Amino acid sequence: MPACMKRGEKQLSTIGSNLSRVVTKVRWVVEACNGRLKQWQYLSKTLPNSQIPFIGDYVRIVAALCNKYRPPISRSSEEDEQVAAKMLHLSQRANTLQPLTKFGRSLMLCRH
Repeated sequence: MPACMKRGEKQLSTIGSNLSRVVTKVRWVVEACNGRLKQWQYLSKTLPNSQIPFIGDYVRIVAALCNKYRPPISRSSEEDEQVAAKMLHLSQRANTLQPLTKFGRSLMLCRH
């Protein structure tokens, strides 16, 4: 889940921002799957409450048909695991630019 700002905060912490970026990078696969399911006319619109008990069955059927007859949205590779490991590693790094931006901001304030 992406990080959320607390009341009164103007921006996320460095770690919160980095983790939010990681979630965003992964989220596209979920959205692509949702989009594929919504290509089916019945699932593309708001369903009546009377259909709630059956929605899970409908989604399973449509997903099975997509898995059988459509190409995969994404294919796994060794490179994917390396990229994911690098993203997680980099998300834990300290923000080396933050002190520079604070210093630069104070210089700009002094000039005016």
